[in-house]
Amino acid sequence: MDRRIWLLTGAQFASATGAYAFTGLIARLAADLGVSVATAGQLAATYALTFALAGPPIAALTARVDRRLLLTVGLGLLSVLNLATALVPDFGSALVLRVAAALASALVLPAVAASMLVPAAQRARAIALVMAGLTLAFSFGIPLGTALGGVVGWRGTFVFAGTLTGLAALAVRLGLPALPSTDRGGAGSLGIALRPAILGVLGTSWLAFSGLFCIAAYLGPIVTATTGIEGSGIGAIQVFVGLGSLVGIGAGGRVADRQGPAVPVVLFLVLALALLGYAGLLGLERAAWHAVPLSLLVFAGSASLFALAPLVQSRLMGLAPEDRSVALALNGAVILAGQGTGAALGGLVIAAGGLAWTGLAGCALALAGAALAARAYRRPA
Repeated sequence: MDRRIWLLTGAQFASATGAYAFTGLIARLAADLGVSVATAGQLAATYALTFALAGPPIAALTARVDRRLLLTVGLGLLSVLNLATALVPDFGSALVLRVAAALASALVLPAVAASMLVPAAQRARAIALVMAGLTLAFSFGIPLGTALGGVVGWRGTFVFAGTLTGLAALAVRLGLPALPSTDRGGAGSLGIALRPAILGVLGTSWLAFSGLFCIAAYLGPIVTATTGIEGSGIGAIQVFVGLGSLVGIGAGGRVADRQGPAVPVVLFLVLALALLGYAGLLGLERAAWHAVPLSLLVFAGSASLFALAPLVQSRLMGLAPEDRSVALALNGAVILAGQGTGAALGGLVIAAGGLAWTGLAGCALALAGAALAARAYRRPA
């Protein structure tokens, strides 16, 4: 494997850390800027919505630009915007800068660059290594930024994010060769979203994230309901999200180049069983020892979801080799949509029947994903 892939892993790590490191300090940010916590939370929501809506068009318009240049510019802009956010005098300014940061993030597609550095046979493993940067961000980068902000204030978290993305921009510029794009680009490339084969793969991505986020969005209350653990103890269970994602990414990278639907279908079934397990635990009396099976369920769900991720990205790039950046941007938008749909569905289910039904709702979506994967991955890309 080309060692330069690790530079792209670092770029993914820096970008994702900068996107959400401040969220653990929302209450302090809100108090300092004179807004409610609910209002301050719109910084993260607006970022995600902007990225989801603007990502594919930006990818289409910049598809013909050299990949190293796009990464350098995107990371450089994120550095400047994060540093600027550390100096904002009011919430309105912060909101504008987060919208701008989401637009800059749309330029940072390290998986596309990774696919250009390695032979086709190594493409899936390279994508998996890059995606490991995302899981590392959620496991270590974001908690580190939050911990730093807890000492020096929320503005320090944005300084941390700006420094990290600035270093990543420098590393990419100095460590990567020029990567001229072969994508066709233009507004017409957005039409790939209407291809049945592309829609099928994107549908599996949406169902996977929707299914897991029926549970993931309410993991704190679920931990308390099943084990009695509250407060900081919930973090010990959440660690298994990061551990599962790292294992899943590695496993997915090793099997992603295998043709046929067997692997994605099996992964969806593992996800369905894990989600069904939540329903079983929530149906029992609360007990501290439930932390053990709950941790295993968290691990299994995260591992299966993130093992699917490199399969999806590799499949999309195989189906649209002339529009790789647009295909991955569409997948990014679908992932965010899936997270939102799952959280919304989980909320409705909780209101109607209680926490125990969230696992069943998620399981139903995962089983639908298995059925769709049996068709979407049937033919070689």
